[in-house]
Amino acid sequence: MRVNFKVMILLAIACGGGAVWAGSRWLDNASAARLRELEASRPSVTLGTLVVAAEPLRFGAPLSRRSVREIPWADSELPPGAFATADDLFKDGDRTVLYPLEQGEPLFASKLTGPGERAALSRLISDGNRAVTLRVNDVAGVGGLVLPGDRVDVVLTTTDVAEVILQDVRILSIDQMADEKSTEAVVAHTVTVEASPEAAQKLVLAQSVGSLSLVLRKAGEVRAAAFRPIGVADLTTARKTENAKAEAPTAPPPITDATVWVRRATELTQYSVPVKDGGPTRRVMPIEAPAAPVVPVADASPAPAAPTAAGVPQ
Repeated sequence: MRVNFKVMILLAIACGGGAVWAGSRWLDNASAARLRELEASRPSVTLGTLVVAAEPLRFGAPLSRRSVREIPWADSELPPGAFATADDLFKDGDRTVLYPLEQGEPLFASKLTGPGERAALSRLISDGNRAVTLRVNDVAGVGGLVLPGDRVDVVLTTTDVAEVILQDVRILSIDQMADEKSTEAVVAHTVTVEASPEAAQKLVLAQSVGSLSLVLRKAGEVRAAAFRPIGVADLTTARKTENAKAEAPTAPPPITDATVWVRRATELTQYSVPVKDGGPTRRVMPIEAPAAPVVPVADASPAPAAPTAAGVPQ
């Protein structure tokens, strides 16, 4: 009896172990087959290189082979305007940085000068636009907190009115600084902005008409707001409102009592009644007393004289 029990236990262990081994083998084979299918369906990618900045580069920095490096990149996914190798970048001559670049950022032809060209402000102007320089001071220039790359609104102030003449204007440079990565506040004397030809004419004319001030916009805000000219009269609106309230006629004091006339037959009596919520809002004018009753006269002849008491002189 004990021998049979031991044999059954051994058979159960053997069967269980065989089932586990067969299941794991099947799962391994299925996973390997699935991986082979995925690799077969995956398109083949040929790796190439992409030129990126090896260190932070600022506006006007000259490029050299030590300031750039190549990283692996798919040949079919090379961004337009990028350089695959350093030889492609320097084959026609040295280049200069026009826009600030961070370490590891790809180099694009739009952010660099042409071969052998210098970094000039004219390279930063968009097609069809112009650069205009405005005179500012520590107040008109937002306390020196406006930096290249910021966007502002331009306000024209004359003798009695202030008006926003341009919105969302990009700052190209502050004095002689055009580095957009600069974080140092500078109290500038001139600000160069980018504008369309028509807007540039407005700015030039506005400088001779009045004073210009810059209003800093929130970063990323491109929506144009509706503004109206603000005159001196708008500044005194609050004072006019206060004066109008002071000159407004005061309401008459509330009536605390009312006069009521009560007629009883021929007798007319006057009463004073206190006024409460919901009571009369005005005094009741007194009613005229009735005229004395007229006694009809039957005979026009004089009435007989009353008898005279004794001892009373006539």
